[in-house]
Amino acid sequence: MTAGQISGSRTPPPDRQQELWNNVFGDEYEGMGEPDSLDEPGKPIWIYALAGSVSIALVGALLWAFLAGPLAGDKETPAAADTAKPSASSTPRTTRSSTSLGRLKTYPGKAAPVVGTVSDTTAGLSVPRLGGTWQLDQRGTVRGTYGFVTRQYVKTGTDTYAQILTGPLPAAMASSFTSEKDLEPAIKSVVVNARKRFFPEGNTVRKIAQQPLKVGNSTGQLIAYSLTSASGNATIVTAAVNTGKDVPAIVYMSVPATGKQLLPDVNTVVRQLKVISQ
Repeated sequence: MTAGQISGSRTPPPDRQQELWNNVFGDEYEGMGEPDSLDEPGKPIWIYALAGSVSIALVGALLWAFLAGPLAGDKETPAAADTAKPSASSTPRTTRSSTSLGRLKTYPGKAAPVVGTVSDTTAGLSVPRLGGTWQLDQRGTVRGTYGFVTRQYVKTGTDTYAQILTGPLPAAMASSFTSEKDLEPAIKSVVVNARKRFFPEGNTVRKIAQQPLKVGNSTGQLIAYSLTSASGNATIVTAAVNTGKDVPAIVYMSVPATGKQLLPDVNTVVRQLKVISQ
């Protein structure tokens, strides 16, 4: 076969072309097939290596996320548990609620001397008679003016007084006494009346102490208030004691801020309350 016969103007059919190629290049040449090698043009081996590396890195990142990273469980390690457990020295102490009240405080300072006893047989109670600057009001108009049977007082300013008043719960307030076990309503009615009679309008009070009382074999209750008014502040301490009468005996004490040195005398009165027979 000559070269002219192969390269003529006429193109042989496909099966004849394959036969001619086999004669020239050998029967095992796959001229019409697709390459099977990873080195085929357009797909260099580094592409497959990069893809494999990325896959391995992705699997490693997922394992880390689930075992130790942000997707790990919330299981607490022993070290964390030890840290979270409070020690005896760091355990906070139980403190009283800011809204709870304690007993009447012991006021600092020197108390007035006790020079006797003021007995109120109508109420069935006696209180100490104080000396120093305290005076006993012996006028017959005390009950009509103040609503109580006995009065001790100290003038602390131009028109301010410290007072100690005793007497039975006034008849106008008798309805506030409903139980010997709960004397707070009676005490409140006394304080409301005193705020109207002895202090300027618009005054306000805040409860600062509250406690039960034991006077001999009798029971009672004490409540203290801090009063604020346009003319000044004052401390009000009122006690109600069950003395076996139809209504409890009342001890009303008030000390304006201008006479705060007299506050220890309030403690003296409370400590020396006594129930007396008529």
